[in-house]
Amino acid sequence: MKNALSYGELRSKVEEINKRQYDYEPPFLDVVDQILDDSEGKHVKNVLVEAFEKLLSQVNVEIDKIENEINISSSCKSGCTHCCFFPVIMTRLEAKLMILYINQLPEERKQKVIEQVSSYVENYSSEINDIKQINFKEDDSFKLKYKKLGIPCVFLDQQTKRCTVYEIRPIPCRTYVNYVDVSVCSNEHLPKEPLNFEFMQRFYIQGMDEVIQEILEVVEARSLGFSYPSDAEEVNYLPILLQEELEANLK
Repeated sequence: MKNALSYGELRSKVEEINKRQYDYEPPFLDVVDQILDDSEGKHVKNVLVEAFEKLLSQVNVEIDKIENEINISSSCKSGCTHCCFFPVIMTRLEAKLMILYINQLPEERKQKVIEQVSSYVENYSSEINDIKQINFKEDDSFKLKYKKLGIPCVFLDQQTKRCTVYEIRPIPCRTYVNYVDVSVCSNEHLPKEPLNFEFMQRFYIQGMDEVIQEILEVVEARSLGFSYPSDAEEVNYLPILLQEELEANLK
């Protein structure tokens, strides 16, 4: 197990990543090719869910490659939930794909997640209204303001301290990783972020677009429950999107 890095050491590692000569696009497009090659005979909704899960997973594959290459290891531990109180901003399409994924889970797990989301929306309705007042598009301090509200992620099981939809956790949950002393997470509302892998989001988005464009040659978007590309262009906080989609989609 590698030791936690100092802030200065981590900045040096960031410089190594920035100098890295690597094309991130092909691995994601390879996933797309595999999904489309294997799509014959599958319902288009199943293809969408598979693409959603596998392209998100590819982000972690690429992060693992970088970690191994520059010899760093995350300080994050199972059961730590500090990141689960950060704002998660995503598209309405992603929220709908999450719901589509949940609805295809085995019945027992599906009902557990649906009950958790429903309970969350009911119990945190006041806090969700508070979130609506934090403008992430114009307020540079939106992350800090959100974190100070102390609102957990809608998918955090607060008893087990685990994510109930870990396989499809959003990009922000995958790309914020701590490599310094874990105490910074408990001591600071918003620790410094010298290393963040959010740049991989565009490759994941590109891959999803490739899959969706192929699907839309066969079926109309509205038959799948979304509008494209408008749903992919609308962004908001995760709990707000789920609150808005709950009655119509989680049945």
